[in-house]
Amino acid sequence: MKESATLSEIYLYPVKSLPGIKLEKALTTKFGLAHPDNTLVVDRKWMIVDANGSFRTQRQIPKMALIRISVEGDFLIFSAPQKNPLKVPIENPNKDKKNYRLWTCRIDGYGYGGEVSAWLSEFLEVDGLDLAVFNENLAPIKTKDIEENTATRETDVVIYQDFSPFMLIGEESLEELNKRLEIKVPMNRFRPNFVSKNNSAFSEDEWEKFKIGESEFCRIKHCTRCLLTTVDQNKGVKDPKQEPLKTLRELS
Repeated sequence: MKESATLSEIYLYPVKSLPGIKLEKALTTKFGLAHPDNTLVVDRKWMIVDANGSFRTQRQIPKMALIRISVEGDFLIFSAPQKNPLKVPIENPNKDKKNYRLWTCRIDGYGYGGEVSAWLSEFLEVDGLDLAVFNENLAPIKTKDIEENTATRETDVVIYQDFSPFMLIGEESLEELNKRLEIKVPMNRFRPNFVSKNNSAFSEDEWEKFKIGESEFCRIKHCTRCLLTTVDQNKGVKDPKQEPLKTLRELS
């Protein structure tokens, strides 16, 4: 039986593991959502890397949650407490290509270095950090190379996402989870691109195909949840009881 639902929220995350930007509308691309005001700003097109070229996330550096991102013309604006805003050119002038580690995969990108590296390293208190950006002339990662035995197709690709260009969660699913938690958590703990409403709790887990506007989507995998869900996005610290992850494990 088909189930009807309503799209209630859209989020774009230009930088992997940094807070997202809430949008009223967005464009869809094979790499993920693109910002309507500047289509060069695509979901997880940027990521923070360490001195060894390995990706970093809130799992290792929960303080990343405190950095806010906005789009102004041809720049990403990074803002953080007690820091002057940082203007990052969307088109990186540095053309020194590097190879980075993303989980078990390798993918190319262009590091910014200089002021960008210094700003991130100082605020996050980790030496040697940098910002890498993907360019359309580089090769993306084939989703089937990340994990076998999923519903991926040969044409499915990602850039700096963990597995898929898009993720959807239902409001009712979060409400059901919060009924079981001592301290309720907001949707930003789960970093969806799309939020639906008016469908029953967790029913989106069973959707094999769905349509938003003129864009059609198919399910390739349920999202495996991790320690990132335990990071308070307003404080940049992990929950000492590892909630809501602990309760999610009991539900599964």
